[in-house]
Amino acid sequence: MASVHPRKNRDGEITSYQVKWRNGGGRGGDPQSESFKDETAAEFFKDAVNDAGQHWPPGWVKGRGFIVPGAGADEERYRFRNYAKRAIDHRTGIEERYRGACHGELERWIYPHFGECDVRSTEHFSTDTIRAWVRYLEQAKVFSGQRPKVGEPKWRPMSPKTIRNLHGLLSSILQEAVTAEPPLRGRNPCERTRLPRIDDHGADDDEDIEFLTPQEVAGLRASFTSLQDQLMVDVAYGTGLRYSELTALAPKSLLIEAGMHPRLRVSRAWKRDEEGQYYIGKPKTKRSRRVIRISASVRAALDELQDLGSLGPDDLYFTGDKGQRLHYSTFGNHWHRAIRRAKKAGLLPVYKHPTPHDLRHSHAAALISAGHGPTYVQRRLGHESIKTTSDLYGHLLPEADDDAMETIEAAMAGTRRPRLHAVPDALTG
Repeated sequence: MASVHPRKNRDGEITSYQVKWRNGGGRGGDPQSESFKDETAAEFFKDAVNDAGQHWPPGWVKGRGFIVPGAGADEERYRFRNYAKRAIDHRTGIEERYRGACHGELERWIYPHFGECDVRSTEHFSTDTIRAWVRYLEQAKVFSGQRPKVGEPKWRPMSPKTIRNLHGLLSSILQEAVTAEPPLRGRNPCERTRLPRIDDHGADDDEDIEFLTPQEVAGLRASFTSLQDQLMVDVAYGTGLRYSELTALAPKSLLIEAGMHPRLRVSRAWKRDEEGQYYIGKPKTKRSRRVIRISASVRAALDELQDLGSLGPDDLYFTGDKGQRLHYSTFGNHWHRAIRRAKKAGLLPVYKHPTPHDLRHSHAAALISAGHGPTYVQRRLGHESIKTTSDLYGHLLPEADDDAMETIEAAMAGTRRPRLHAVPDALTG
């Protein structure tokens, strides 16, 4: 079997990865090897060698990758790496931040596998090669956030949602080859791929949602040492806002009108431009731009924040020590320390590992447990599609199931059986 071997310099730093195997797999087979700059590409090539029966994968040229024999300089535009870059660069109607993210995902997860392939080739891009790539993604290990300065990060399987997003990116580029004038391909091989279901992930998946009870939220709040952090928990849990929306709130976002309940206008959110710089813009979708009613506790928290900082209409409620944007990592550090204190004090179960975003999920859970329907929750949270709301929180509707079963049982038992109307003979034939 082929295997991957890190290669180190004199300082012990890994500089490349070498895949080694014996031709044909037997002990007497000639030793073979191929070198790669990153481990992802090496692992993919190792799997390709194993799939080829311990031979060089068909179409692979040593030191170059999958290359169509005889391709001239004019053919370079059909090399997937070049074709995909142009396709993303020329897309319209997308934000520059998203364009940059697409290039990053291509570099990390798609080019190591298909970068040197010919976008026209039915051998390079086939149902089998796409399935092999998806299978590789299912076995890949990833971690969230930045790599810790000490120790190893918490590695987890890639989430089904991420796999679907990567597959969708590849599929969209191959579809452009199908619809090109003239067409470069007859069909899109991604169309026949069976992808992992969103709800197939297990307990270690990075898409996990940790729902907190009101008592757990109160215990967590009490474990913060900063009053601003405590008030931030109040507003986050009381509104269900996303972090980017929450930290863009200003006193002018609070709507106070005679004869009306207090409301919040959610019309701003922190975003990034193509250079990675933060700025305040509109929330990501039309549904995200909304006006929501707030409770007396949230109103009191906002009033206290305004008095605490003597804020003007345009000043932010939540800021860093010097009045700048409150970085997620800064609040995240405070959050993790509060989590440890809450668990130590018995205010939060040791098996729960919530993130700040789980306050949004817990807000939705509180609404649903009180009998509010998915449509109301969708509009309040700013979900673009009710399917998102249903997929995330549909399992939190036991009361709806109970009511439905009581209705059906009562009807079947005859206690409230509806009277059936006679059907005219003309309709029964």
